[in-house]
Amino acid sequence: MAKREVVDVAIIGSGPAGSVAGALLARRGRKVLCLEREVFPRFVIGESLLPRCNHLLAEAGLLEAVEARGYQVKPGAIFWRDGQPVRFAFAAGRPGTRPAAYQVPRGDFDQTLATRAAELGVDVRFQHQVTGVRFDDVAARLEATALVSGEALEVEAKFVLDCSGYGRVLPRLLGVDRPPTLGPRVAVFTHVEGDQRPTGPEAGDIWVCVHPNGSWIWIIPFSNGRTSVGVVGSPELIEASGATDERRLYWHLETDPTASKRLAGVRRVMEMKRLAGYSTAVEKLTGDRWALTGNAGTFLDPVFSSGVTLALESSSRAAVLVDRQLAGEEVDWGREYTAVVDRATAVFAAFVRGWYSGELLDVFFARNPPEGVKASITSVLAGYVLDTGNSLVRDPEQRLKTLHRSLARREARPG
Repeated sequence: MAKREVVDVAIIGSGPAGSVAGALLARRGRKVLCLEREVFPRFVIGESLLPRCNHLLAEAGLLEAVEARGYQVKPGAIFWRDGQPVRFAFAAGRPGTRPAAYQVPRGDFDQTLATRAAELGVDVRFQHQVTGVRFDDVAARLEATALVSGEALEVEAKFVLDCSGYGRVLPRLLGVDRPPTLGPRVAVFTHVEGDQRPTGPEAGDIWVCVHPNGSWIWIIPFSNGRTSVGVVGSPELIEASGATDERRLYWHLETDPTASKRLAGVRRVMEMKRLAGYSTAVEKLTGDRWALTGNAGTFLDPVFSSGVTLALESSSRAAVLVDRQLAGEEVDWGREYTAVVDRATAVFAAFVRGWYSGELLDVFFARNPPEGVKASITSVLAGYVLDTGNSLVRDPEQRLKTLHRSLARREARPG
């Protein structure tokens, strides 16, 4: 017979989204059970945070624990094309943009968040896999299995939040997956030592290098002396660059004019990793007594490090709405959640599409852009994708196209 538990909120997954949602709800007096399939610490991608994350972590009561870990401070992002850089310093963003974020080894980071969430009252249980869900007139009911003991568990909850990331538990169980709109791409990556980092205020920046063949490379420095390096491109480009994933990655590092100088002689200190077909989408983000957050709903692309930011943004908003609903308030999930998450996602999606079309790169590297343009771009790159005072947030697709045409005309003028 299954062990039965009754809680206010059941959360699937104790990564950043699950920890933020759980902490917010527990601090509001809700009884929260978080079921995580893995055992922490464990490796996962998404190591370069954006300044907006710090704001959301602070609201959840988790930032102090993160600050105590001594992670590498990330004050900006440098994009390289044809050996030429353009830097976006977060401190130069629009008013309200935090001046820095962190570069985090995700195993340690996720463990730190989950531990602090547990201290705040979240019942976090590792190695528990959710295998089924059903909804009746009384509650949501999760079926789970303790992977070590094999014990069955049935959880009765007033609400279920899926924060399972790439596990995407509810989309699979409820059949709400749909094909993504972004094209298929492959990421191959690892951690290395021996990175020849810059000194001074730019030492903690993420580097994004546009490879001559159209792929792009990330370089993310950690405070422990290691560096995350990876290459992203179409399946055809990646497969054509070598016989193994290690050779494919190193070929890109060796043949890029910028990465080759910084990473010459590095030593691999982690097994090679591969992520393919990672973009995801769903038919809907919410239903009766359930909601999807972060990657469980939509994941775009790693190029602007948006994954963790959107996960925290959505899980934070969902937690507040769940608390209101449990308090007896009427919540319009379509207007107050889906529309907001879709709006935030659309801004990053416009940037991703502009990146791969090349138009956004032209904007990034334009000479003498109009006043305020770089600050607006910087704030988006910092994760402030709900700042409606920013024209790139209000209408990102059209604004980027208009900006690209305008800057192209300026570049074409003599002198």
